[in-house]
Amino acid sequence: MKRRDFLKIATGSAGGAAAVGAAGARSSSSSSAVLQQEEGNNSTENGTTTGNGTAGNGTTTSGSEGDSGGGTTKTVAVGPNNQNVFDPETVYVAPGDTVKWEWQGSVAHNVHATDVPEEAAWSAQTEVVSAPFEYSHTFEGPTGEYNYVCDPHASVGMEGTVVVNESGAPPEGEGGAAERTPHEMGVPFQAHFVGIATILMMIVSLVYTFFVLKYGESQHASAPSKE
Repeated sequence: MKRRDFLKIATGSAGGAAAVGAAGARSSSSSSAVLQQEEGNNSTENGTTTGNGTAGNGTTTSGSEGDSGGGTTKTVAVGPNNQNVFDPETVYVAPGDTVKWEWQGSVAHNVHATDVPEEAAWSAQTEVVSAPFEYSHTFEGPTGEYNYVCDPHASVGMEGTVVVNESGAPPEGEGGAAERTPHEMGVPFQAHFVGIATILMMIVSLVYTFFVLKYGESQHASAPSKE
C-alpha cells in the first residue's frame, strides 16, 4: 500500500474519532446543564412549599387538626379551574407530615373522610365553602389509605386519597421515583474525560492502521510495484 493510501486511512480514522468525541462532549455538557437546572428547580420548589406552609396568604383558614409542626407539608388544590377534582388526587406522606387543602375557584366544596385505617383519628368533614379557604391535617398514623370525597360532587368522582407510609413517597413502579442519571449515581461523566478518551482513540487508530499496513498484508496480494 502506498504512503498516500496510508495517510488517507489514518486521517479518516482520526477524523471519525474526533467527531465521536466532540458529540460526546456536547452530550455531557448538555446533561450537566440539565442536571444543574433540575437541582435549581427542586430547590426553588422546596422553598416555595415551605413558604406556603408557613406564611399566611390572607385566606380564611379553618381549624387545623393535629400538630402541624415537625413534618413536611404537602398541598392539595380543591376545585382548581372550577373543576370538580382534588389535585393531586393521591398524596403520599410519612407519619407526622401535614396535608393542606386549598380551595380554588368559585365552586363550593368540602373534604369528608369516608374510609380510613382502623384506630385512625381523622374524621374530617369541613363545611361546604368556596375560595378563599384552607384546611390542614397532620397524619400521625397508622399507615394506610385515608380516602375522602367532596360531598356535593362525590357522584361525579371528586375523590381523593392520602397514603401514609414510612417513606412518604410512592412505591417503585408507580411513577414516584425519577430515573437517576449517571452523575447522580456517582459516575464521573465529565467533558474532559470525553476529550481524553478521544485522544486515546485517535492514537490507537493510528497505531492499529500502521501495523495493519506494515504487517497485515497478505503474501498473495498484488501491488503495482511488484510483478
